[in-house]
Amino acid sequence: MKLELFKYIDDVLDLLEYHRLELVSMNKELKTFFNDILADDEGLLNLSTRIKSQSSLREKLIRKNYFMNYPNPFDAFNNIPDLVGLRVECRFIKDEVEMYKKIIRDFTLYMGDGYYASKSNPGILLNLEDEQPQILNNGFKIYKLDGRFISRNYSYAFELQIKSLVNLFWGEIDHKILYKNYNYMIIEDFFRDIMNSIIDNLFMVDKQLMILYDHVTNSDASAKVPAEKQLKVLLSKIVNDVFINKIYEEIGFVINIKTSTDVIVEYIFMKLKKNRDLSYGEDFIALINKINNIRKVDMNLEEYINIKNKPKFYDEFTATIGNQILSSLNKDFEWNIFFKIITTIDDASDDEIFEDFMHFVRYEYTLLIMEIFDRYAFSKEEENDLEAFILNIVIKKFKEHPNIDYLMVKSIEAFHRILKVLEDLNVKSPQDIKEIFIKEYKPCK
Repeated sequence: MKLELFKYIDDVLDLLEYHRLELVSMNKELKTFFNDILADDEGLLNLSTRIKSQSSLREKLIRKNYFMNYPNPFDAFNNIPDLVGLRVECRFIKDEVEMYKKIIRDFTLYMGDGYYASKSNPGILLNLEDEQPQILNNGFKIYKLDGRFISRNYSYAFELQIKSLVNLFWGEIDHKILYKNYNYMIIEDFFRDIMNSIIDNLFMVDKQLMILYDHVTNSDASAKVPAEKQLKVLLSKIVNDVFINKIYEEIGFVINIKTSTDVIVEYIFMKLKKNRDLSYGEDFIALINKINNIRKVDMNLEEYINIKNKPKFYDEFTATIGNQILSSLNKDFEWNIFFKIITTIDDASDDEIFEDFMHFVRYEYTLLIMEIFDRYAFSKEEENDLEAFILNIVIKKFKEHPNIDYLMVKSIEAFHRILKVLEDLNVKSPQDIKEIFIKEYKPCK
């Protein structure tokens, strides 16, 4: 004969399924409502919601002894505080209190029993009389508010949590290692010591990230160049670490992709500047969020990169370099990995990305050549002739060394060396510069 407890659990689970359609509608309305409240808050990273699953509800009913506290299944269902859960995710611990204050400012209508409603939606209530942040059983703090959603037919409970990135991370550890790990009970003190150490370190990480973020967002115009450089170094490191792990997962060994990730970050920044005018802080956050999401995406390293349409090249230089890369794209593993990383990060089609990359290459070389032209008063015809001469040298060397390291690192380093040589010489004509290039342009040594 079935235990009365499990008959009771089945009845509560039946109620969950009976109300599921209304819970789905409630979930959607709550997400829209709180997103609207926080829409202009730059500290908001994400607002996630979920409806309690049957397995999670079953576990909660047993763990919290609902059968003894609420013998009637209807009372139990009505007193489950997180049928729908909302989680406001912000960057830093200091942002948690700001988010909390911003949310509760909207709830001004007292409805009784500690609950307040919003004028813009009186059917959404929050309990504002509980002390915040709440102290959990493990001794740590969390902004967690009980809510009620009043529909035409029923009053449903929901829970709103506000968590910074480090508290999100720590919460996952605490939930999976401690809350749902029953073997932990045997060596409780040992695990508690480790968890306390982890949270202390995470608080330190939070402070370091906040210092970095404040630095890059508050830099004035004169500091933008070093701030941008610092961002690029940091982002390249993050991209490198993410894709090294993904490559290892798919092919079982690690390759050096540092050069590729450095170039990819430069390419991404060029596109960001081209497409919209963001601050460096916004660039940083947008790219971090995108790169974090990439961890869940397969790269499919064994598949072809398919450039379906003939690329539109800018000139003979981009056409020659571009066709050389195209011929190597699915043969040379380095070029293949390079474009696999870009196409995983960039939302555009493979065709668009390839053309954008060739424009990026041309742009980088144009900047270098313009540095030469800015020093001398040559005619337009002389400049065009000199530019064609220099680019032909690059093309010739690239055919001998058709790799990303030559094209975007060693060749550019050679340009910078030549620029320094030009500073010390009395150059009078384009022919003088041609002779210096013939002598000094040695990027592959």
